[in-house]
Amino acid sequence: MTREDLRDELLAPILQWTRLGRQMNQMMLASIEVVTQRSYGLLRGHTAAEGHDWAEMGLMTSEKVSVPIESMVAMATAMPAEVWKFWTRSGEAMSACAGSAMSLASSRSADEMRERQAQFGQALLGSALACYQLAGSAATVADAGLAPVLRQVTDNAERLG
Repeated sequence: MTREDLRDELLAPILQWTRLGRQMNQMMLASIEVVTQRSYGLLRGHTAAEGHDWAEMGLMTSEKVSVPIESMVAMATAMPAEVWKFWTRSGEAMSACAGSAMSLASSRSADEMRERQAQFGQALLGSALACYQLAGSAATVADAGLAPVLRQVTDNAERLG
C-alpha cells in the first residue's frame, strides 16, 4: 500500500463526516428560514381561517409523520449493506493477519523472516484500516437518514420563501 493509498483510506471517513456536517448546517439554516416565515405570519395576525392556511397546516402535519418514517426506512435500508461491508473487510483482514502470522512463525532464515514481517505489518495495517472504516460506514448510514429531512426542509424553505 502506497502512502497516497493510506492517506486516502484515512481521509475517507473524515471527509464523509465533514460532508454530513455541511448538510446538517444547510438543514439548520433552511429550518431557521421556515420557522421565521411561519412566525412572522403568526405575528402579523394571520389566522388559520383561510383555506391556504389550512392546506399549509395539513402539509406540515403530514410531513411531521412521513419524513421521519422515510428517514428511518432509508437508514434501515443502508445499514445491512454497510454491516456486510464491515464484516467482509474485517474477515479478510483477520484472515490475512492469521495467514501472515503463521507464515512469519514458519520462517526458515533471517531474510525470509524480514520479508514476512513486512507482510505481517501490511496485514496489521489492513486490519486497523478495516476497523477505522467503521466510522465511514456510520456516516453513510447517517447520511441516508438525513437526506429525506434535508430535502423536506429545503423544499419548505423554497416554498415559503
